[in-house]
Amino acid sequence: MTDPRRRVLMVHFDFPADNLPTGLWACPGGGLDPGESVEAGLVRELREELGLDVVDPGRPVWVKEHVFAMTRWDGQHDTFFWLDIDAFDPRPTFTETELRAENLDGVRWWPYEEVMAAQRLYDGGATEHPGYVTFTPRRFGHLLADLFRHGRPTEPLHLPDL
Repeated sequence: MTDPRRRVLMVHFDFPADNLPTGLWACPGGGLDPGESVEAGLVRELREELGLDVVDPGRPVWVKEHVFAMTRWDGQHDTFFWLDIDAFDPRPTFTETELRAENLDGVRWWPYEEVMAAQRLYDGGATEHPGYVTFTPRRFGHLLADLFRHGRPTEPLHLPDL
């Protein structure tokens, strides 16, 4: 989700995992309810997490599948959409308690330059730097740069599991 100033709206998850000491910055979205399409799930999640009503999210730009041990599943399948929207102040319909139950503890607009600086720190393994963060997908900055440079792909790009 980007605005005309090339800022990206991301959500922060605080997972109790040793390999994510600064948590995880991700594109808004989440799991699907039974029988729900990917598009309908995204529309619902954007309303819950951000208070944003979207009618049609368009077509996906990236997909990835990551198999790993989880409490109720054996991994996750992510479908990423690119929404170019006007900036707004996120106002989730979920309560803070409901958001925290999903490990979501922050939302912010990231200027493109800041995403790229954080990506360089991640790529360089600068884990001790105060600006070090982890994105999902891990190559988020590079993927975002490709979207800005080349536009929406005709078919979704299949990403590595991280």
